[in-house]
Amino acid sequence: MTGTADSAVARRHFEGWLAAHQGYGFVLANAGEPMVRGRMLAQLTSLTGRQQDPEYICLLMEQRLGDETPAHIGRTRTPGRYWSDHLRGLLAAQGEYARWRRRLLREGHDTVRYDLHLYVIGQRHVAFAPQPDGPVSAEAVERQLVALATEGFPLRLLNDGDQTG
Repeated sequence: MTGTADSAVARRHFEGWLAAHQGYGFVLANAGEPMVRGRMLAQLTSLTGRQQDPEYICLLMEQRLGDETPAHIGRTRTPGRYWSDHLRGLLAAQGEYARWRRRLLREGHDTVRYDLHLYVIGQRHVAFAPQPDGPVSAEAVERQLVALATEGFPLRLLNDGDQTG
């Protein structure tokens, strides 16, 4: 297979997996809206409270010109703390989060550039592996999603090199 064919297959697997898990996501913020950390964390608490899982797969997706693009993929046992820390860092633009801010927020503002969707899927709620015949543990699913995102989408993940939480 050529690189382009591999990329199309990876993207198809990623998008198919995400489509099957749509019920575990919510709109974090719409384009032009300010980032409201408290509201976002309340939505997250509601979503994870319904699942009650020991570990979660997290995907932050950007809606760029009608195309959903992965921005962050990770896993955590404590999604509230995990995303609270990420959102605090994003708004403060400290350290690595300066890159997050440039990509996700309008320059000089706390408003988002694109619609942002957050998916938080509990390990027991994973319907199937992203890659055919792959394992479905949280760690394995995270690795598969990162590999598919890297191959199937042009933008680098914001947490490239730091995949656990």
